[in-house]
Amino acid sequence: MHRFGFRKLFPLLAVLFIFSSLIFCTTTFAADGMTSVIGGLTTTGDASGFGTDPQSVQNLVVGAINIVLGLLGLTSLALTIYAGILYVISQGEKDKIEKAKSILTWSIIGMVIIVAAYAIASYLLGGISVMLS
Repeated sequence: MHRFGFRKLFPLLAVLFIFSSLIFCTTTFAADGMTSVIGGLTTTGDASGFGTDPQSVQNLVVGAINIVLGLLGLTSLALTIYAGILYVISQGEKDKIEKAKSILTWSIIGMVIIVAAYAIASYLLGGISVMLS
């Protein structure tokens, strides 16, 4: 059985750490110029029809997050169904059974991550809406 070891996981975690560090550093260093950024966003919001109401931007972000997480959830569900069908039609062949189990395991892990991401996003956006009101 093929295992997903630490040696394969480490480069992914390293890239994720570096990417998130760059994002947080950029937002920290850009905090001084926030007034010009907010002015630019207001101009852009007026031109695009969103206006200057922060709630409209929040609704846009919530809608985008819901769409992305919904599509990811459907993909995970489709993989789960595919793994079940593959398991049923495997006819006892060990390779197909192992492939089906692997797909099922990773799709369930994906579902857990998607649900956790939705919970975290809901919590953070709820906090932002409290700050804005």
